Amino acid sequence: MRLSALVFSCLPLLCHAEDFSFNLSDYQKSTYEWGAVIGITSESLHLNQSGSIYNLNFSDNSGIDSLNRDTGSLELEGLYRFEVSSIHFRGFLENQEDQLGSQQQSTVRELYFTYKASDSLNYEFGKRVLKWGKGYAWNPVAFAERAKDPNDPDLNREGFILFTGDYTKTFPNKDLKTISLTPFILPVDSDINNDFGNEEDVNVGAKIYMLYRDIDIDLMFLKGSTRGDRIGVDFSTNLTANFEWHGELSYLQDQTINTIDSSNQLVQENEDIIQSLIGIRYLTKSDLTWVIEYYHNNGGYDLDELESFYSLASTDPVTQPILFTTAQNAMAAGFGKTNPGRDYTYIRVSKKDFIDIVYLAGSLTSIVNVNDSSYSFMPELIYTGVKDMEIRARIIWLHGDENTEFGEKANETKFEIRIHYYI
Repeated sequence: MRLSALVFSCLPLLCHAEDFSFNLSDYQKSTYEWGAVIGITSESLHLNQSGSIYNLNFSDNSGIDSLNRDTGSLELEGLYRFEVSSIHFRGFLENQEDQLGSQQQSTVRELYFTYKASDSLNYEFGKRVLKWGKGYAWNPVAFAERAKDPNDPDLNREGFILFTGDYTKTFPNKDLKTISLTPFILPVDSDINNDFGNEEDVNVGAKIYMLYRDIDIDLMFLKGSTRGDRIGVDFSTNLTANFEWHGELSYLQDQTINTIDSSNQLVQENEDIIQSLIGIRYLTKSDLTWVIEYYHNNGGYDLDELESFYSLASTDPVTQPILFTTAQNAMAAGFGKTNPGRDYTYIRVSKKDFIDIVYLAGSLTSIVNVNDSSYSFMPELIYTGVKDMEIRARIIWLHGDENTEFGEKANETKFEIRIHYYI
């Protein structure tokens, strides 16, 4: 009786079985893919007129206390597949305008060819972004990359022209579950990768990835005179399902550091440098995500060196033009880096469905210069409730005493609204 009931209940499905079809092409990857992101950003900066960096950047426009900047951008991305190979492209266009003028840039950020020799071996050649390291805000082991912006670490970056490959081997039922080798060759001359460094050379490097039990481990090195020989190691692992910790350590040999001597002259010194990072990522029961990192760079400037630079940067361009020019050169030679000091902490707490609003994410981020106690503080909201669109609003406050990093920055606050439309 039960069998008869089951048959009769299935009759409607059987009668419509002819309507069902399976088309393999619906599940196959298309020959090509493309996409685009249109970006519109509006920024309002309240400038720090008493800061030394303001003096360097706005000496020709002294008296200006705010800067309103509008930026339009277009990022194009494409992929074309052959039978066992593919071509990848990512280009970027931008136009930026404020009271001081306008500037445009167009950049091919990535353009590379991939050949898949087997399931475990592939080769790549062209302009490519390598993403090494486990850190969120900084990556001491990112030997062949442009530096992240800690205020916006997820921003896409431009790659370098190189030849690389990847070979992966798995070991089922072993403690060492996976091992992967990623070597690369990166040439530098007047025409190729000339912004990688000043010395022309063929730089070689590699990363060895290992998954040992549940620990991700990378060993990497770079050899070449362009940036100097360097070695590094990183790791990440979950202590619990909601608690991950990670770290990086690098040793950079014979690095050039530009300093200011007692005669206010810019001089070069060569030193071996150690950089390190340790961090955690923790998801609480209330769905808060914490990211905390500590970054040390003994190639950064100490308090006395930064104070000497800020004093030099405060000189009058009219009455002391030579010292003012030296300060400008010092800023370009290293003192003007995003984080030129030695020790920093990065703290970020974020939440999806912020204040119970679906598609709204909120976060608070702070970067602290441990040595001088100055810091930045950034609340941020991101809304994705509109189809194919992301709307971001954030404010960055900088706070610090005189002769501290964030106290001497060119601006005190920045308010930003950004809209990204995805095609």
